[in-house]
Amino acid sequence: MTDEQNQEAPSSQRNTTGTPGGDPPRLSFKSGGWVILAAGLISLGLILWAVSGVIFGDRPIGDGTNLQSYGFTLEELEVPRGSLAASGNSRDFLQVYEDPNKILGRDLMTYNSENRRPWLVTRDRVVGVVVNGEACAYPVRCLNAHEVIHDTLGGTPITVTYSPFADAPVVLINEDGEGRINHGVSGLLCNSALLTYDRDQEDPVLYSPILGRSINRSGASEVLKKVDDVTLCTWRDWLESHPETTLVMAEEDSNRRYKAFSYLRYFNDLSDSLKYPVLPLPGMTGADVDLPRLKARVVEVTAGGERRIWPLTLLVEALEEQGADEGRIRVGQGDVDLEFIIRKLPQTAIVTTMDGSEIRTEPRLFFASWAAHPRTAGMELVRSLPDDAVVIPRTAPRSPNGY
Repeated sequence: MTDEQNQEAPSSQRNTTGTPGGDPPRLSFKSGGWVILAAGLISLGLILWAVSGVIFGDRPIGDGTNLQSYGFTLEELEVPRGSLAASGNSRDFLQVYEDPNKILGRDLMTYNSENRRPWLVTRDRVVGVVVNGEACAYPVRCLNAHEVIHDTLGGTPITVTYSPFADAPVVLINEDGEGRINHGVSGLLCNSALLTYDRDQEDPVLYSPILGRSINRSGASEVLKKVDDVTLCTWRDWLESHPETTLVMAEEDSNRRYKAFSYLRYFNDLSDSLKYPVLPLPGMTGADVDLPRLKARVVEVTAGGERRIWPLTLLVEALEEQGADEGRIRVGQGDVDLEFIIRKLPQTAIVTTMDGSEIRTEPRLFFASWAAHPRTAGMELVRSLPDDAVVIPRTAPRSPNGY
């Protein structure tokens, strides 16, 4: 071997593969070190993000799927565990609307004319509430994006809740003081309906507004006090019935959410498929097959010493037989006479007693009504109108002040 062969080869010809007989490779930023640096920074960022959730409490709680990831005590349930489901969103993904902005309902037309996009039109649905004689309308499009609104009506603190997949508004009386519950959106559902939680508790209680009680404190459940006078109807019908009503307006930072949230495809799905589990479902035993659709709209009416479940389809069909899509139906329940103001599209009802006596109305989908009262719903369901029902179709044009 010559001396030239024994000399070290030029750097451009050296072995850089790290194989035996060659020099070990030297990692530089240009030759791939940036990849390791980037990976290290990403890993550090993930660690800091995870730690910040523990330290600062800003990490989303709940992975959208696993019940345990939401941080609630679920060992002592007062509902079947199979009726619970994660909504796909984390805890507090839907932000509570606190002390909502309002205008007088009669001023909405002026507001709409002065803004490029109207806030509400006549056929939009609202949740109408009356407390101590004061009326307010909460647009469903607003409730879709919040599901919980804390407000004061008639001098009384209330919490307006809405379960979109059950189409069920429930309004709770929430007195000030030690007994006040700071309801938030838990991210969990029970029988496809909203569960709230007390945001002021370290180990929070879960509440079902539809059931009217807590569900995860076995043997020590807390009862929620509900507002009786709650209606789900069109804005036009509510304003005609309550001309002095106020109207909740948009929360300033939520306009994009109002556009994004819609459940029309779910409601219009004639297959009756439910997105989340419900136990028990109507007709599961096969003993009662003469039932409305699972997602049929109903209103539970407690009046005259009785509780009845009225399918809106049954009432609409009575009007259609008279050639009308809207009107009034008067019918007895217990020892009182009820009056329904019915509309076909969208299918809604306002229910009152003819003599002004006490009444509780709870609108929702049929499956939710059944799941909340599985032992009695079959007996309380109205399957046909009594022969003495009075149907008054609307044939004349509407006057500005109602009928």
